[in-house]
Amino acid sequence: MEINKIELRKVRDFGALIGITFEFLRQNFKLLFKSCFYFAGPFILLAGVFMGLYQSSALNFRNMSGLQGLGINLLAYMLFVILAVIMLYAVIYSFILLYMERGPGNFDVNDVWQKTKSNYWKIFLTGIGYSFFVLIATLFFIIPGIYLGITLSLIFMVRLSEGIGFFAAFDRCLKLISKNWWFTFGFILVMGLIQGFIGFIFYIPNYIAMFALTLSGLNNPNQNSPSHIIFIITSIISSFNFLLTAISVVGISFHYYNLVERKEAPSLLEKIETIQ
Repeated sequence: MEINKIELRKVRDFGALIGITFEFLRQNFKLLFKSCFYFAGPFILLAGVFMGLYQSSALNFRNMSGLQGLGINLLAYMLFVILAVIMLYAVIYSFILLYMERGPGNFDVNDVWQKTKSNYWKIFLTGIGYSFFVLIATLFFIIPGIYLGITLSLIFMVRLSEGIGFFAAFDRCLKLISKNWWFTFGFILVMGLIQGFIGFIFYIPNYIAMFALTLSGLNNPNQNSPSHIIFIITSIISSFNFLLTAISVVGISFHYYNLVERKEAPSLLEKIETIQ
């Protein structure tokens, strides 16, 4: 059965953006999440392991060596979270670009991987630049950081879709967001709340384990103890909520094309040229 291609280049209001985001995820669920699982899954798995060790150590440490273990596990967790998020961004944005180029059903996991490899370092370096400028702006009474964080939320899609450098993309984001900042802020906030609400489900086993082990007194410093194993398993489950990053990334991508159409209407111009 032929799958209808969703039009990304289209002006949409607030509700339509949310609706089309979930329609896109529903249509491409199997291939998109399989790609995310294959390529970001190992980093997510390791993040879950180290979070489990950190949580177990936090409840069990008795001396300075235990405190050092806390720090090592936390740093390892943060490292693998960063690697997982970067890979997820690279996979999801690459998937969207392939969808634009080929349409649904015309590419596979290997195609996504090839595209991801070509975009990975651009995503990585853009992430560093984004974090740097938002952090610097945040130091000035926080509000500038919030403003810049929302404004630059489009920068990954701008760079990949338009093939321009970081500072050109920075300027492009400022122009696209102009007079649309509050709209963008509200959209990102709502998408974040939806993502957080769904993601909470992944944390339920971890909360149950912490509560049950604390009450039962099963915590002990032995690495082979039930608490270590339980915390690692539940933390791995919890860590896979990172796959829900697809919700916000797909939403921002649709919003990018929405803003481009509002400002410049390139798809309309293409249709007019075709008629002529």
